[in-house]
Amino acid sequence: MFNLRRMSRFLVCSMATALFFVMGTPSASAMSGSPVTVVYSHVAYCVKASAAIDHYVGGFSGNIGYANAYLASRSFTGSCNGAMTGWGRVRLEVQVWNGSVGVFCRGSDWRYGEFGWSGGELGGPFGPQQLLDYGGAVCGPNYYRTVATAEYNPSGSTWVGGSVASPWEFVP
Repeated sequence: MFNLRRMSRFLVCSMATALFFVMGTPSASAMSGSPVTVVYSHVAYCVKASAAIDHYVGGFSGNIGYANAYLASRSFTGSCNGAMTGWGRVRLEVQVWNGSVGVFCRGSDWRYGEFGWSGGELGGPFGPQQLLDYGGAVCGPNYYRTVATAEYNPSGSTWVGGSVASPWEFVP
């Protein structure tokens, strides 16, 4: 009986140790994002954007700010969900909370590209996208967010658009 109990304990401990090494230690990671939001509305079209931020502590860097831009035509009912093409741009700013407002930490240049609509089963709107590896808590451990600015060029010389922010996320 004593040997059986000892053997069982040894097997359980061995399996727990193996599981620990296979699974590794848990790391802190999270992602917060805004829904696709209308940032500029016109009688014929809407400029939309989404912003997201994530962080990863304890391994491969996933400290990325995301900005996506979309363009949609307005229907007779007023909804902005139709396919539309055009020329656009997007940029992002990673902000850090200073106790009362978000202040600039890191940012990207403008990324230019076409708006459009892809077909197929997984089709949908697309537009310029911007990613920025902001380096984690480079501005100190605090709350961070991404502000995405999306713009459309309807006339060849004028840009129209706006910004949307992701929720705040604590980055240690």
